Amino acid sequence: MFLGVEKKLERAAYCLNNLKALADEAGGFAYIKRDKQQAMRANLDCFFFEVISAKDFFLQGINDNYAKLPKDEGTKIDLLKRYLESKKHSHALEVVKSIEKKLSDKNSWLWRLNNYRNSAMHRDLLSIGYVASTSLANVEAYLFKDPEDPAQGNADVEVIIYCEESLKRMREFLERLYSELNV
Repeated sequence: MFLGVEKKLERAAYCLNNLKALADEAGGFAYIKRDKQQAMRANLDCFFFEVISAKDFFLQGINDNYAKLPKDEGTKIDLLKRYLESKKHSHALEVVKSIEKKLSDKNSWLWRLNNYRNSAMHRDLLSIGYVASTSLANVEAYLFKDPEDPAQGNADVEVIIYCEESLKRMREFLERLYSELNV
């Protein structure tokens, strides 16, 4: 894996572990007390930042190995594609196109994850949907499917589970793409 990508994934896992500890201490994510909300939000924002940064570091690794664009352009997919097409780096080009495809498909896990990160960076990400179950006397916490449009309802899985699945997916996705590069 490219230098830095694994560190970003480790940092995302660190933030996720902090979230889990806060949730465990409170008896569930939905029960995190008011005095711990700032820590919860900081760790959730951190998780999204780090897990998406792993993708950006991956693109920078492609740039460093194939394109040699200036660092501030190394994660710009259009520029990378143009360069890789011109130099006939077909493996790297296909990998970049795979990332682009997932980032542009509003139904993909990567688009949703990137959208959460963007919301966390540029706006106050989280409005969390809470669902109370009468049969279990339990409250569950969910991210909204789209933080820009809460009317779409809650995501399919609770916050912690979503973060766990997202970290696993990102790791597997980047490892698979890296194996396709023949670096």
